[in-house]
Amino acid sequence: MGRPDLTLLPLPTAVTLLSRWITPHIPAKLLHAHEKISDADLLAVALLQKLHKMPYFSRWWRFLKLNHFAQFPSEPQARIRLARLTPVIEQLATEVQRLDFVAVDSEPLPVCTFKRAPRCKFPGARHGFSTAGPVYGFKLHAWSALNGRIAKYDIRPANEHDFTVLCEMNRDWPAYGGPKQIGDKGYQSGTCLTPPKANAKQVDPRWKDEYAAARKCIESAFSVLVAAGLRWGQIKTFLSLRLKVALHVLAHNLKFIDLSG
Repeated sequence: MGRPDLTLLPLPTAVTLLSRWITPHIPAKLLHAHEKISDADLLAVALLQKLHKMPYFSRWWRFLKLNHFAQFPSEPQARIRLARLTPVIEQLATEVQRLDFVAVDSEPLPVCTFKRAPRCKFPGARHGFSTAGPVYGFKLHAWSALNGRIAKYDIRPANEHDFTVLCEMNRDWPAYGGPKQIGDKGYQSGTCLTPPKANAKQVDPRWKDEYAAARKCIESAFSVLVAAGLRWGQIKTFLSLRLKVALHVLAHNLKFIDLSG
């Protein structure tokens, strides 16, 4: 299980390898023989942008057209087609799997600085708070397997409480084998394993010290996503936010996928 480091391969080779894995997952109704680049190749190129930590898709697309793929279509056409592929990418990004434990947490997804929020017209964005301070926008709520793979995620307005979103995500809990959930103090409940608060009169007997170390897997996963550019660039619609998050999660999860399969 695993994959070669795609960032070390020649770009045409990396695109071919990724495209071969993606192709069986593209719905037949989206396949068009007349297009200059297949949807699988397009998605492979978008993923490689995230893996190479290139902040701007326009510069990445221009670089590829000038140096490797002169036959590529225009950048606006590529963006339109990627937006159309968003549901496919979201489905590829995570898969239902049986797990014994998952770590749960949230990561802020600001759509602008907090000071600019009164002038921001982003649909659905809300004021909220995180451990890093106030945020205007959304939050990425996720379950992580203990190896760091993002098993499930959801994007919700920043004002929704982490535990409320977890309860909604838990509707799929049986499909994942009913894993034990490890969270921080914001998730304290009868269903989640959380560390005791400083002023707690009674400690949850289910809590073990090793759970604190295990929970770091999701913090590390979020750190990788942020370092790869999860908060970079400007977005104007919720669909573009969904696309950005899905590409980042899929790029992160590739390290756990056997691309030869």
